[in-house]
Amino acid sequence: MTPLSVLFVFTAESYHREAAPVVEEFVRKGAVVTVLLGFHSNHTEPIVEACRRQGITVETVPVEAGYGAPETSVVPAAPNGATKPTAGKSSTKSTILRVWIRKTGLARLLSLPIHLMKCLTKRRVAKAILTRHQPDAVIMGSYHSSGQIDNAMTRACIRQSVPMYCIPNSPYLGTLALRVARLNHLEQGMASEVIRVRYDPINRILAWLFPSWTSVIPDGNRVFYWDPLTMLAATLTGLQMNRLWLKPSLDFRKVFVHSEYSRELLLRDGYPADRIVVSGPPLLDAVVAKIGDPAKEKLLFSHVNLPVGSPFILFNVEPSAEHKYCDWNRHWRQFHELMASLVEYVESGLPVVLSLHPLCRLEDYRFAEEQYGVVICTDFRIHDLYPYCSISISFPCSTNLLALTFKKPLIIYDHFRILSRDEESKILNSIPRALLAQSASEIPGYVRELRKTLTASGVRMQGGSIGRRATEIIVSSIQSDVQVPM
Repeated sequence: MTPLSVLFVFTAESYHREAAPVVEEFVRKGAVVTVLLGFHSNHTEPIVEACRRQGITVETVPVEAGYGAPETSVVPAAPNGATKPTAGKSSTKSTILRVWIRKTGLARLLSLPIHLMKCLTKRRVAKAILTRHQPDAVIMGSYHSSGQIDNAMTRACIRQSVPMYCIPNSPYLGTLALRVARLNHLEQGMASEVIRVRYDPINRILAWLFPSWTSVIPDGNRVFYWDPLTMLAATLTGLQMNRLWLKPSLDFRKVFVHSEYSRELLLRDGYPADRIVVSGPPLLDAVVAKIGDPAKEKLLFSHVNLPVGSPFILFNVEPSAEHKYCDWNRHWRQFHELMASLVEYVESGLPVVLSLHPLCRLEDYRFAEEQYGVVICTDFRIHDLYPYCSISISFPCSTNLLALTFKKPLIIYDHFRILSRDEESKILNSIPRALLAQSASEIPGYVRELRKTLTASGVRMQGGSIGRRATEIIVSSIQSDVQVPM
């Protein structure tokens, strides 16, 4: 009897990180597992090596079809030997023509054939991959894209009747999350102004022709999620999301969400309830398994130079400069202010452990250990540290929901006023009972009050509302749905 064949498609490092326990569980149960990496970055090769060490078949999509591919120039360079026009009447006419073309958006139309060719390439690659592997099921992340390899794999799966399943890498799903995120991206310079409907006449025409491509973000402006010309190319080639302002795609047979919170976000957008499974995040399975294991707890505490069971503050460093929504001068000024606000607790016996975002370079932050007496955790992720901390301090981040999972007091520092900017952003990012600090100077008072409560109650670590393993729920659900033995 042929065993279950599963193809995992990861188009970002975070998708692999979240679903890795599920990959390993399918392998352990005897399924034929293949991992397809649809991105090219410094994370790609380590994942390839890790898969091969475990005997897992792994391949990467060609550079021209995946994320991380070099951009193609839209406007060809001047040929060799070309000279600038001489000053005069013809030069003035050329200048006027260039300005007119730019203001009307006609220059952007030059990119459309290139976008079309890229989409067709991705279609061919995806079809070939799926035809070669013939999986019983395809498992993907909660992608949200237009004209990308994710869309191409989805198209191929639909045409070949292969069921798809989604393991999200974030609890933030649905349309609200996308609208708030796009406003954040625009304000922080992480998204181009070209997505605004009023950007040029081409955008206004496409918004009139395809109103469902746009949405009103929390500041009241109407925008596309991507450059509408790339969306046009994706639509013409069949590589478009079936509902553009919804994450994840409606093409999944089942979506395994982190919590009831995520489920509610999807239900409010009309996502079919029978497709939503509250499994919890697979990444937490190993974390929960370590709770109460003396050897593993000793290893974690020794890494941060603390006796087992010692109370500590877990500080989640905001990668504002690394994410390029803040200049480095402001980033370091805010970081120093935050560290200085916690020195009194370090000196009074309540250590501070820093958790760095994967984008943060360790060598950039090492100075803080000597200057402020904090400890930077390098071998354990924020998920590993959360069950053991006494207080968590973080910027607005999806990991803040772990405070609810493990029942930890949370202080949110909001340098960029995300939580007070508009009602939708507040709804999405607010955590029940969390304390909000608009400046570093407010944090010491909050810590002082929380520390009294912790001392009185003797709380050190709680497992929160953790039940059945997420990995077990996901694997058994897919196996039952596909009805192919392992």
